[in-house]
Amino acid sequence: MRSIVYTSTQTRPITDTELAQILAVGREKNTVLGVTGILAHKGDNCLGILEGDDAVVGARFGQVRTDPRHTNVRVLMDESIEQRAFPDWSMAFQPIDPLMEQVPGFSDLFAPGRPLDPAAGLSRARGLLEWFRKHPLAPLTSRSAEADEAPRTRAINGAILALHDGGVTRFSLEVAAAHAGMTATEVRAAFPTERALLAATVERWTLAISTPLTPLMAEKGTVAYLHALLAAQAEEPGLVELLAASLVSAADPTVDGADYYRSIYRRFRESVRNGLAEDVRAGREPETMDPVRGAEQLLALYDGLRLQALLTSDTDLVDAFDRAATRMRRGWSEQYEQPTYWDIPVAGARE
Repeated sequence: MRSIVYTSTQTRPITDTELAQILAVGREKNTVLGVTGILAHKGDNCLGILEGDDAVVGARFGQVRTDPRHTNVRVLMDESIEQRAFPDWSMAFQPIDPLMEQVPGFSDLFAPGRPLDPAAGLSRARGLLEWFRKHPLAPLTSRSAEADEAPRTRAINGAILALHDGGVTRFSLEVAAAHAGMTATEVRAAFPTERALLAATVERWTLAISTPLTPLMAEKGTVAYLHALLAAQAEEPGLVELLAASLVSAADPTVDGADYYRSIYRRFRESVRNGLAEDVRAGREPETMDPVRGAEQLLALYDGLRLQALLTSDTDLVDAFDRAATRMRRGWSEQYEQPTYWDIPVAGARE
């Protein structure tokens, strides 16, 4: 058996809900693979321990290296072991919501007053975890995250330029490298596979477009935010194509990165739900609108129109969204009653 202990830095803040999703997906996948260990989050720093069969642990760690949510990934220990130090797979972090502590697999590693682990000295992995618990913000290597991130950023920028010029179907690591002014070997050192580079590109590109527009949700409402987001995406057909391709990848659990793409979509869906709930509280949307159902309807419209825009040349993405969203919001003002198909009224229909 093999044990790998690594540290990394988060590229962005991660919410309690997303951590819970990572925990649930990680426990399910690692149980199937026979992998045990722990993933500890504190501040922007993470320490992970993976235990199991040599090849499986190596492959699992390879997925960690290519996850765009992490950077500055460093191996602290990689050695053969005779027995596991951890009975299953769990996560440790400091949740804002105390209910998170009830999530299966949650560890109270950072709970105030927690005594030292008497078993910490029995294995190097446990010793490193105990060290991280006491000193989570201390640097684990002398290399800086900024220096490590520079080639990644260049590669991602090159990928964006490549997608601008040729779209997803003509994309390759070599094409991205040429646009970045790098060699293919340099790009592969940062992103071993094409899927890893595309996943990081989705993250960076969508954040660059959505972050300046996010305040609109609180100021004007969720529908106004989605309108602005579609307007911005309409100017970036390469991004719309990349997002559609990522949804296809997310639908296939056997594809590397599928879990990551699903977590992105779930996070986006949650933000729409929360935005609609706040709209109801602020009086921007009627109380008869259920935010969960409203989010389903808005995302069906949002995703469907983006797909249509890729397949047809006569779809005005923003205008079509505005028209349909206006009618949808009128419907939200009415008390919903479950109809049968033939009961749905059609204006001007003849008997």
